[in-house]
Amino acid sequence: MELICGLASLLLRREGRDEITVAKEGNMSRENLTDTLIKLSGVLGFFTALVSFVLQISGWLHDPETLHMVSGVAFAVYFGCTLWFAFKAQHVSLRWRWISLAVLYAATIFYFTWVGTWLVAPAAKPIVVDDMTGISVWSIAKHTGALLTIHRVTDPENETHAIQLDYTLAKGSWVAMYREISSAALAGTRAVGFSFKGSGAPNTLEFKLFRKPDQHGKSAIFGVLWNSVTNTDDWRYVEVPYSLFVCWLGTGCKPGEVIRPEDVWKIDIAISNRDHDTPGQGTLLVGPIVGIP
Repeated sequence: MELICGLASLLLRREGRDEITVAKEGNMSRENLTDTLIKLSGVLGFFTALVSFVLQISGWLHDPETLHMVSGVAFAVYFGCTLWFAFKAQHVSLRWRWISLAVLYAATIFYFTWVGTWLVAPAAKPIVVDDMTGISVWSIAKHTGALLTIHRVTDPENETHAIQLDYTLAKGSWVAMYREISSAALAGTRAVGFSFKGSGAPNTLEFKLFRKPDQHGKSAIFGVLWNSVTNTDDWRYVEVPYSLFVCWLGTGCKPGEVIRPEDVWKIDIAISNRDHDTPGQGTLLVGPIVGIP
């Protein structure tokens, strides 16, 4: 009997030790997994911030606000993960902990120096393409049965110079005004902006950019439109990156092609009656057109 009790006690102690060993191995496995995930997140954050920096200084992407936001989030992830690695990670030598802190120190100085350039650099001013103080450079076009007259006005609310378009549209018709610009007018810009205000029948507003004619005299058209927006209560400002101007098929460009600002030869503002629009009379005021650096 004593022998049996001794064996049972020995088995229980062994099972207890096995359970403790399994628990420790499970904890170590979870800790190792956590360390690995945090290390990978830190590396990803570091390289994301670095790529954002390279993209901005190289001018490959013309969206600095997005790059600033992405780099800020990425650097915050890198900063937090590095502190974890230096003070809480398992199985890391003291040498590597100090190296990680030294790299973090240098990266932090570099990053906030870069951030400082955003804050102290003067904001680039829009480039005025047309201040809308005259109509002599503008021509008009209209669909059969549509009517259009244009004249210069000054809006008393905000003292904005504008060209006023008074139009009458039938179902499916359109009117437009257009002008040529120099090849340097939009060079170095990333978007085009303008303000508008309207009343009367709500119809579609179109803004188009024409590329320089090719050797056959054909000019590709890139456009953007806003449905049923010509009836507004106040001024609206729109800013359109060149990537949002869509190729008009059959005009000499390819689907997905993006027009280069230095290739813009003509700008065109049109009002058209499309599905869900309302035929009839209306007035549209268009403010100065600017290029956004």
